[in-house]
Amino acid sequence: MLMRPGPPVGNVSCWTLVSGIRASGPGTGRAMSVGEYVIMFSCVVVMGAGLPGAGDACLIAAGTLAGEGKLNVWVVLASAMAAWMLGSVAGYFIGEHGGRALLDHPGRLEKSRRKLLAKGDRAFGRYTFLASVTMPAFVSGIFRVRFWIFVLGALTAGIGWIGMYVGASYFFGAEIAKRIGNAGAKAVLGVIVIVAIGLLARAGVARWRASRQARPAGAAAPDSLAS
Repeated sequence: MLMRPGPPVGNVSCWTLVSGIRASGPGTGRAMSVGEYVIMFSCVVVMGAGLPGAGDACLIAAGTLAGEGKLNVWVVLASAMAAWMLGSVAGYFIGEHGGRALLDHPGRLEKSRRKLLAKGDRAFGRYTFLASVTMPAFVSGIFRVRFWIFVLGALTAGIGWIGMYVGASYFFGAEIAKRIGNAGAKAVLGVIVIVAIGLLARAGVARWRASRQARPAGAAAPDSLAS
């Protein structure tokens, strides 16, 4: 059900963008940086609405360029988050006004659209907040999720997706970011979940050992008082 961003259809163009900026050198001026921010913002708006596009690829490219000093990473994160929320809210209202008819009609991609609608029926019936995090924004609108719950879900999803793409490409470089894009978000999130479970298990074992070590000391106190 981890399907918030659309398919990464724009990977080639965004990697071409990275290569072009690298080749242009440091003397390209402020206008080019502003242009890249605008491109990224536009792509992430579409991504936030839950539509297929180049949003994830643009985030990878922006994070890579920020890591190389071509863009400011804080501006990238702030503008990407603003774009994500703008697109998410727009997608929500489109879904709310369009209703189930947006997906439940004959024509192109009919099977995929109705499959998505069936997933929404199952997810929003039991796990409203989690569904708002993982399902496309317009689907939350179709199922008329309470707006404040949707906004919290969109914030959670945006922090996760943007942090993952920009953070990985900023800290680890273009090659790792490209592999993340090729592996897909599900694989990356799976690794994150496994690591989180491992850290929680390690913390639990450490706490259990500490409690076991504290018991003999506590038990010895009454004995010493009795003597």
